[in-house]
Amino acid sequence: MQVSQSEFKLPPELKVGPVCLRTKNLESMLSFYGEELGLRVIRSEGDYTALGTGATTQPVIILHHDPKATTPPPDATGLYHYAILVPNRRSLAAAYLALGSKGVVFDGYADHRVSEALYLSDPEGNGIEIYSDRSRSEWKFDNGGVDMTTEPLDLDSLIKELPAGGSGGSQALTEGARVGHVHLKVSDLQTSISFYRDALGFELMRYWGSAAFLSAGHYHHHVGMNTWESLGGPAVKKNWIGLEYCAFTIPETALSELCSRLSVRPTVEGGNQARLFVSDPDEINLFFDASDQRRASRMDGT
Repeated sequence: MQVSQSEFKLPPELKVGPVCLRTKNLESMLSFYGEELGLRVIRSEGDYTALGTGATTQPVIILHHDPKATTPPPDATGLYHYAILVPNRRSLAAAYLALGSKGVVFDGYADHRVSEALYLSDPEGNGIEIYSDRSRSEWKFDNGGVDMTTEPLDLDSLIKELPAGGSGGSQALTEGARVGHVHLKVSDLQTSISFYRDALGFELMRYWGSAAFLSAGHYHHHVGMNTWESLGGPAVKKNWIGLEYCAFTIPETALSELCSRLSVRPTVEGGNQARLFVSDPDEINLFFDASDQRRASRMDGT
């Protein structure tokens, strides 16, 4: 892939999602995402099932059923977690209580200064973050980067967002929840930073020795990456359980410029919907769409 040296930054209009997960046990995954998280099936095509919230037709996740899928090795690259952004702090409190009432075991909780988060895993070990953002007016920046950290989450304060004696509802995820970012396991941090920043046009917002966070439009991050478990690990294989692809939506002019920068042509489908397919250095699949018709006509990424 040849990359043009012209300056290019992904625009702030970038949206993340859906994420597509390759799954071996579709029944248990549908049960978890339906009964525990409150997502509903919005359409099915062949081995692909799209799930979303409320009355929306846009999927949050897509499950690709592959009964022959295999479990990746412990040091494999791929998905660390994908993150579902809820509209506000009250929504996060409601999700916390709804999940707890269903017996969901949390992997952890965190205050990242820019956001507050709950962590859990689905039945096949895919990490999930459910989070709400603090107001951008509360974010602190230093030399263009954002001040993020990991501190204990004040659960007592979070619960007080709900009316006294109220549960916040039975569904963990309701209308307005969407994918906010994706966090990846990579084999070499500098190689991945170079690809996502210098080739794709994300901005580096935070760098730690073994982790980095990149975004468009000075968001705290749309893509996170780390080598905590995957340093020098193998690239993603097509038959592995886990992340099959992550989609991004950007304006058509930005997609055209990105294609020109990478010296590739987009795929054009019915209705003149343009789509760019790329794989990162660890063979993690990414799709850039120029339309909000994300996976509306095809869910298999082809």
